[in-house]
Amino acid sequence: SAASMSVGVGSFADYDDALGIAHFLEHMLFLGTEKFPDVAEYGRFLRQNGGYSNAYTDSDHTNYHFEVYDHAFEGALDRFSQFFIAPLFDPDFTEREINAVHSEYQVNIEDDRWRIQSLINSLGNPEHPRSRFLIGSRETLQDVSRETLLEFYDRYYSANQMALSMVSSLSLDQMEAWAHE
Repeated sequence: SAASMSVGVGSFADYDDALGIAHFLEHMLFLGTEKFPDVAEYGRFLRQNGGYSNAYTDSDHTNYHFEVYDHAFEGALDRFSQFFIAPLFDPDFTEREINAVHSEYQVNIEDDRWRIQSLINSLGNPEHPRSRFLIGSRETLQDVSRETLLEFYDRYYSANQMALSMVSSLSLDQMEAWAHE
């Protein structure tokens, strides 16, 4: 079974003084929720049930997805849904996740496709969000406060900007009931 949540906000919505905040938020959502505060709970549950998860931030949306054995789908959905209901945004992990975003940036510097895209972006309209630095780094995220992160989350992570997709050999009625729950 698998599920994917697409949130209608991406790097184009980054604040001018917090380039990469959408990507940084993507990272922070995986780090515990009120219902499941252990930062390793989600990943451990998926691994124990034949699953995995990932996410990515694009220019106009952010996507979170997972796959798991059918018998564990309900438990995985419960843990996954909490990202969008009651994330902790634990400040103890802020620096670690800024470093993770920075590491992704560092890896991309050597990627020719990313470098070509950066060049193309720089040749466009300088007033368009595409012309900005979109991935984030230590320098662009160092002054992002927890309050700023929460404001970004509250502003963009609402049901009217989210779409959930699920696929499973389980019945549609069962998946719908879990989605509503």
